[in-house]
Order: sequence, then structure tokens, then C-alpha cells
Amino acid sequence: MARLKFMAAALATCAPLFALPASAQVNLAGRTVNVIVAGGVGGGVDLYMRLLLPHLRQNLPGQPIMVVQNMPGGGGLQGVQHVYNLGAADGTSIGVTPAGPIKEPVMGGGRVNYDLRRFRWVGSMTSEDTVCLVWHTSSIKNLDDARKRDVPLSATGAASNSTLGPMLYNDLLGTRFKPISGYDGGTSMLAVERQEVDGRCTTLSSVRTGQPHWLTNNFVRILFTVSDMEETPETKGVPSLRSLLKTDADIKALDFFGAPDEMQNPVFLPPGTPDDIVQVYRAAFNKVMADPTYRAEAAARSQRLEPLTGERVTEIVEAMHNAAPEVVARVKRATTIARQQ
Repeated sequence: MARLKFMAAALATCAPLFALPASAQVNLAGRTVNVIVAGGVGGGVDLYMRLLLPHLRQNLPGQPIMVVQNMPGGGGLQGVQHVYNLGAADGTSIGVTPAGPIKEPVMGGGRVNYDLRRFRWVGSMTSEDTVCLVWHTSSIKNLDDARKRDVPLSATGAASNSTLGPMLYNDLLGTRFKPISGYDGGTSMLAVERQEVDGRCTTLSSVRTGQPHWLTNNFVRILFTVSDMEETPETKGVPSLRSLLKTDADIKALDFFGAPDEMQNPVFLPPGTPDDIVQVYRAAFNKVMADPTYRAEAAARSQRLEPLTGERVTEIVEAMHNAAPEVVARVKRATTIARQQ
């Protein structure tokens, strides 16, 4: 599958998943693990994590109790900041996040109180397959229409992918997307169906898992795919964003913005979590990702799996922080208005 690649030397090859030897000293028996989901109930990241957890628990030493708490505020920033600042570094706190909070520290205003490089990354479950779509009754039939009038889109927080993405696409394509933030993952979809807005920029995986009837009944019209993903029945004949860009500078801006999307729904531990605990979580995660039973359950729920190891996620985070200043500045300029709203 052709997909966006940022800093090709660092990201061109996905590290193979392998089973790490679990540390004999780590035992979570009788412990309760607080699982912070940086998204709303019923959203894409929530659905992925809730399917993962029973399998992850079975592969952790001692099979701890795992309790989910959803923190969707700020497009997921609330949840990520909670794990960073309040999460216990003893294996009893873990988080998962959508792409927005990964992008904000590097592409945003720099006001978040966490450092991505200090998290202990366990791995990520899938990769970005974002599309921009509108409801079938919308007067927006194609991109030319989206350049002629404002197009309200439901979004989560001001720093979320669903807000920042459309602002960048406006800069690249001359569209007039107007993300309206404040929804959570589930209600942002309902807003489209209720026609409170014209549409939404979201992952195709989220639509397949949460609103499959949108696709089977042709209730939505996909304007473009954000990455050069493999054509599916839903995206047949739909242009990719990259194919619409005219300049090398535009392509570099898109690649930088899309780098975090290589690691959709990454799972992480708080800073300071000891290596032996990190090793145990990574081993459990890798084992689940290779488990035929889990993969079958994910397929049955239309959850696309393209896992990356914790080591690979760490490399992507480092690459983002070493991006060319002019590329970073371009993306920040394009998305500043969204963060000021």
C-alpha cells in the first residue's frame, strides 16, 4: 500500500513485531491498571482500545484488572496530559491517543505540558486512513463546491486531527472547510448524520466500525483521501490529497503533518516507567498483534490492523522533532487559526 512517508530514511521500513522476553520480576497480579483513552466513548480510538484490552490483559503477568476512563477533552489533550503528569510509573497507568495530541507539541503553539519523547511507547495498532466526507444530502458535491462556500465539519478539540487537518487542507487546496470543535468521537459522527454539519474528516476505519451503514447505504460522499491508501470499494475513483498538490513545498508540508498518522492509536506508559515494565507491556502488545483470534475479532469489527512496535513509534516521534524548521513553520501557519478559536 502506498502511504505517506515522512523522513523516509527513518520511517520507510516498519520494524517487525517480535516477542520480547517478559521480565521475571514484573507481576501485576491483584493490581488495577488505569487505562486512559484520549477520546470519547464510541469513537475510533475508544473502540480499538476496548477490543485490545482483554487480550492485552491475558498476556500481562498476573492478568491485572484494567479499568477504562475516557478523557476526550481538547481533542484528547486532557487524557495525554493526565498520563504524563499523574500516571503512575509502576505499570498501573497506560494511555492511548488519536493523532491530534501527537501533532500538537510539534506543530502547535507549544503550550502543552508534556514531552512526547519522554513517554514510554508500547506500540500502535493501525495507521492513518483519513478521508474527508460529506453527508449525501449536502450541496457539496465535489472539491470545487468546497472552494466556493464554507463547509462546516464536526470536530473534537481545537488541537485534534479533525480540526487541524481541514485547516491544512484549506491551505493546500483552497477549500473552505470550517471545523466546529467541541464534539467527542461519537457525537461528532451523530452531528453529520443529524445534518448539523456538512461532514467530517475522519478515518475510514472509524466509519466502518462505528457507522458502517453510512457506507453500505451510500449515505456519505468521500471528497478525497488524505493518504495514498490502497483503493477500496468505498474510495474507488476518489482522488488522494497528494495527487492534488502542485508543489514540492506542499508535499513536504503534507508529509510532515501526516507523520504521526503512521502510528494511529498508539499505546503508551508514563515517563519514568522502568525498562522491565516497558518490556513486559511491549511483549504483551506484540503478542496480541500477532494473535489470530484477536485479528479475527478486529476484522469482524472492520478494524484495520497495521501495528508498529514501541521502538518504531519512538523513532517516528524523534523524526518529527528533527523536522526542517521551514516545513514546521508552514504547517503551524496553516493551522494557527484553528488553535485560536
